[in-house]
Amino acid sequence: MATYNELSEGKYYVIQELENTTLELVFVSMATEKCVLIEFQDEDQTLTWYRKTDEIFEIVEELTEEQAVLYETITAGDDSDGDDDFFWGDDDEDEDDDFWDMDDDEDDDDDDDERVIAIKN
Repeated sequence: MATYNELSEGKYYVIQELENTTLELVFVSMATEKCVLIEFQDEDQTLTWYRKTDEIFEIVEELTEEQAVLYETITAGDDSDGDDDFFWGDDDEDEDDDFWDMDDDEDDDDDDDERVIAIKN
């Protein structure tokens, strides 16, 4: 059996964590003296700490640099330019600007009403 100590920081691996389970793609995000932080490349991208002595049923393979870049490109989706616009919407600020704007005519009417009330008091 392999251990998490055999995984190198900053690398992707295909592993089978337990016997009779599916293969998983993991990334070694960080390593300390006694532990490693593993990011499972699943839907939730789960981060989990493991002792370096914890066993892995099998390390199937380490991805090459080219394979890692290809994987990251595939999973990046439509956000190929690296902008955060993917999460916050397009640069169409016209629609966003109108969201907080009040109708100017209504504002003027409200101001007139307030002035009249102030004069009566």
